Amino acid sequence: MKKICYLPLILLFLACFSSCDDMEDIDTNQQENGTVQETGTEELYILSEGLFNLNNSTLMRYTFKDNKRIQEYFRTINRRGLGDTANDMAIYGSKLYIVVNVSSQIEVIDLQTGQSIKRIPMLKENGSARQPRNIAFHKNKAYVCSFDGTVARIDTTSLDIDGIVKVGRNPDGICVQNNKLYVSNSGGLDNPNYDNTVSVIDLSSFSETKKISVGSNPGRIKADKYGNVYVVVRGNITDGNYAFKRIDSQTDEVIETMNEQVLNFDIDDHIAYLYNYNYSTNESRIKVYDLNTQTTIRDQFITDGTILETPFGIHVNPYSGNVYITEAYNYQVTGDVLCFSPHGQLLFRLNDVGINPNTVVFSNESSQSNIDEPEEPGKASAYATKVLEYYPAPGQFMNTSATAYKDGFTTKDVLTYADELIKKKSILSLGGFGGYITIGFDHTIPNVTGAYDFKIYGNSYYNSLGKGGSSEPGIVLVSKDSNENGLPDDEWYELAGSEYYSDKVIRNYEITYYRPKTLLSEIQWKDNQNSEGVIPRNGFHSSNSYYPAWIEADEITYKGTRLPDNGINEGTGSAENWVQYPFPWGYADNMPNNSEFSQFKIDWAVDQNGQSVHLDGIDFVRIYSAINQVCGWTGEISTEISTIEDLHFE
Repeated sequence: MKKICYLPLILLFLACFSSCDDMEDIDTNQQENGTVQETGTEELYILSEGLFNLNNSTLMRYTFKDNKRIQEYFRTINRRGLGDTANDMAIYGSKLYIVVNVSSQIEVIDLQTGQSIKRIPMLKENGSARQPRNIAFHKNKAYVCSFDGTVARIDTTSLDIDGIVKVGRNPDGICVQNNKLYVSNSGGLDNPNYDNTVSVIDLSSFSETKKISVGSNPGRIKADKYGNVYVVVRGNITDGNYAFKRIDSQTDEVIETMNEQVLNFDIDDHIAYLYNYNYSTNESRIKVYDLNTQTTIRDQFITDGTILETPFGIHVNPYSGNVYITEAYNYQVTGDVLCFSPHGQLLFRLNDVGINPNTVVFSNESSQSNIDEPEEPGKASAYATKVLEYYPAPGQFMNTSATAYKDGFTTKDVLTYADELIKKKSILSLGGFGGYITIGFDHTIPNVTGAYDFKIYGNSYYNSLGKGGSSEPGIVLVSKDSNENGLPDDEWYELAGSEYYSDKVIRNYEITYYRPKTLLSEIQWKDNQNSEGVIPRNGFHSSNSYYPAWIEADEITYKGTRLPDNGINEGTGSAENWVQYPFPWGYADNMPNNSEFSQFKIDWAVDQNGQSVHLDGIDFVRIYSAINQVCGWTGEISTEISTIEDLHFE
């Protein structure tokens, strides 16, 4: 049996910064002086939901005038992430609204500057999450349906919730037609006991007036310009037995059931683009359909041979009529957006826009944020510029974009991709206990006595009660390039966090992970404390192996200091509610990015004997996952980071 031991030079759960990348794979027939022409369209915004429980939803902005993208647009401007599993997005007036399901909030952004105006918490009276799903607008009000069975009304001026109405179970779609709201009640969380109704809400009284029976597990719902409402009925989505139905908004009755297999769709006047995906054969199809005549115009929308693996979202640009399709691949890697003409010809594609891109919206006005000024070539950066070592431990995000992996990657490829991602401020997971990363800068970070010297950006956040949430602490080490060779081979020092002198930590902890017998089996481990266990698989990350595919060895060993478990199940009975509490200070991915305690002082450095040392500056930072705990269905605790910032940079 092969064995490998990854050691730093001392010890050893689940979907990008302002890299202005040129658009790739552009059809030259659509270029004029190197830019793509889109009728009446200045910008587009792409929302990617990321991976569940990784808190890595992203927003990308693309501007047509200069053919440039800002990959991590929201994070770059606001210096924090959007949250966990962003499901929907829309422009209304001068604002961009983003619905973040798992984090249970609505992010409201100023469209001109990209700055967050307000985060609206979507919480019940007892503080638990409503889990918002989709959003619609009408006459200066926003309407948000949530999985808790409600629709919230938000005033778009004050941005306060001014009304709540009860609908059916787990509403999954919402639209406005004829001064009424139509809400599809999926009951999806009660599978297989689905709901089968569409709620009708009178907007004047903001009350439910009727439930329309449409069939089991209704989902996507949209209005046309002729007074109709169309809804997808999915049944059990694995058997592909869908239906497509038309509701008359005058009578609030189903008046047509079309014999079409539809999972998702969009409408351009009387033309619908109907997308279906067969989960048994992994085959997809997009059909062009005339809603007026109920006839198929084209059985295959794409006419130029372009292959789509897993379409995830479909959106018609209202200014040009072009059709944008998001590509999710295997739901674990960064996806693309492809733009087609109405005739099914590929015009261009944007590659690597984010993990699980689901929504594209279009603006006919140019924004001007503070990141649009051109940077000087070769200018130094306040942020991390290189990854020198990256050895994530096994875990649920292994072999995905979150661990810098694509099919066929070697160890060198993973390091190169990790280097690229850290420059873009993408989330990188360190996996289970011991997984680590070593990061460098293009300058020395100085030690200013008494001040915080650098900041580590992770994806920790507080829960709805503000008392804990998703803290996955990693221990931080620092080093100075004393021999000036540019390599992290000088002495390393730990930054002594709040638990450093606690008798609950285990020093010289060692753990060995074993390659599973089959790719999709759980990961076995043993440690030097006479304990053994597993990293179990969960339903949110079920298609990837949890053992690094680029490693040939059958065993991987990590060493370091183990922090005490911080996850507590506060649920009752069989209902798990895991809360991961932060330590007071001194650890990566321990506190939210807007907290003072996501910052670090070089003055905290200690040597291997725990003695304080003075460093006038540092050139390298190493971080490793420091907890070995599985928190039920949410999976193992794994430190994640996106970048490190020099707080003294000018």
